Amino acid sequence: MFISGKVKSAKWQGFIDKQLIFILGLILVLGLLYSYKSQFIVATVNGQPISRIALVKELESQGKSLAVDSLISKELIFQEAKRRKISVPQKDLNKAINEVEKSFQANNQTLDNFLDQQNITYKDFLQQVRLQLIMEKLLSGKVEVTDEQINKYLEENQEFFPEGISEEQLRNSALEQLKQIELNAQVQKLLDELRKNAKVKYFN
Repeated sequence: MFISGKVKSAKWQGFIDKQLIFILGLILVLGLLYSYKSQFIVATVNGQPISRIALVKELESQGKSLAVDSLISKELIFQEAKRRKISVPQKDLNKAINEVEKSFQANNQTLDNFLDQQNITYKDFLQQVRLQLIMEKLLSGKVEVTDEQINKYLEENQEFFPEGISEEQLRNSALEQLKQIELNAQVQKLLDELRKNAKVKYFN
């Protein structure tokens, strides 16, 4: 195919421009590193510097590992629910959301403000609620809390409960928190079992 000299020249000029931009950018970065050394080095070990870039990469690596494990756990739970034909009807989801909204209203707050403050999208919130309901169904009958546990919990944590609420409200609050603690423990056991039988492949 015939390519005119003008097109070739334009392509070559574009290449040169990109190279110049890269070189100028590199010079700028090196200049900044030299001028603001303390901002780019977080520590030295026997004179060997540890750069802020290395720190960021390490944090990203650790964060990535935790995020990947979290996503794997969610996927295992969703797959197990599908295998057992467990689903969450929309009415159950709506009921759970209404309960969450009421709990915020009782403290003169709103769900929307909380999500904004935590930088959580409403879509992610819905997924978390759905996941919570699925876990409760998966572990139905395995999460039990006795009156003795509630009494002990109230006795050990009475300074953390707000004043002016009834005994019934206190016990209901303690019941929900203890159920969540037990649910988390049972979920971890379930995940350990699912991971043993799952074929998980990691890609860098």
